[in-house]
Amino acid sequence: MDKLLTIVIPTYNMEDLLEHCLNSLIIASNLMEQLEVLVIIDGATDCSSEIAHKYEIIHPQTFRVIDKENGNYGSCINRGLQEAKGKYIKILDADDSFDNEALSTFIKSIKDTDYDLILTNYCLKNSYGHTTETKHFDIPFNTSLSSLMLSELGAHMAMHAVTYKTDNLRRIKYHQSEGISYTDQEWIFTPMTTVKTFTYIPICLYNYLIGREGQTMNFSNMSRNIHHNLTVMRTLIKTYTGTPNDSDIHEYLKNRIECLAEYIYTLYLYNMPKVDASQLADFDKELRDTCPPLHLYAATIRASRLPMVKMWRLLGYYTNDHGLHNFFRYRKYNPFK
Repeated sequence: MDKLLTIVIPTYNMEDLLEHCLNSLIIASNLMEQLEVLVIIDGATDCSSEIAHKYEIIHPQTFRVIDKENGNYGSCINRGLQEAKGKYIKILDADDSFDNEALSTFIKSIKDTDYDLILTNYCLKNSYGHTTETKHFDIPFNTSLSSLMLSELGAHMAMHAVTYKTDNLRRIKYHQSEGISYTDQEWIFTPMTTVKTFTYIPICLYNYLIGREGQTMNFSNMSRNIHHNLTVMRTLIKTYTGTPNDSDIHEYLKNRIECLAEYIYTLYLYNMPKVDASQLADFDKELRDTCPPLHLYAATIRASRLPMVKMWRLLGYYTNDHGLHNFFRYRKYNPFK
């Protein structure tokens, strides 16, 4: 390792936002020498590659552009991890950015550390650049913490907050699912099994852009790719069931996977009016065998005052999706009906 921090930037057709992203990484030259930025061009058809190569020419000691065939988000993470020369590794989406001053502080803060995980705050920014919310953690900061303390953070974790020790991920041969969306959930799950100690630096390093048309969290994209969530969930279940119950990180994994299960079931049965619920039915039947505790937990998920999943199962996995959506939605506004 000859760098302190590697930043991996998965990039697909981001020509309008990429310069802002890369400019956010321009800091004092002595600090940039400790920084490696891997811009992974995922078969982009716009000018993203040309833009990135300009930064590689100006700052060759920091920026490196890797042009590859399209393989979706996870393939970029896997390539970045393969190429990384930094002691630590962090992901930055091409439509997001870092705070310049916070990045300088971050590099100075981790120079002489050896933690498995470093947590930082992140800000939600709208298209006008205004901060709408700051996400932070209510834990001791700037001190060494045990992975046991992660147990209460499972429901609130996001990829924007984490920086991992690179060697840890290579040791477990971490591989993120390719060809699908929403695999950032894997990034805050499986690598956590390597964490023994971590620290929290209370700076807002990551600026997360919200409300952009074309984001994977956009309603139309979510409707089209909702089944990707189930593929990711199956991967996480393998990690969860393969981690001993008495391990320090087990409670974190439990909280995280329960949170994700609640999100997915609610998405299918309550929030998305025109999706194929039969996919969720197949998953639910699998879950009964692969992870009985999570299957049992799913029965406690509620829509308004109704036990949503429990009723759905009693209805024989009712698949008239629009009708089922309206069934729960009607009682949201008429809870005593």
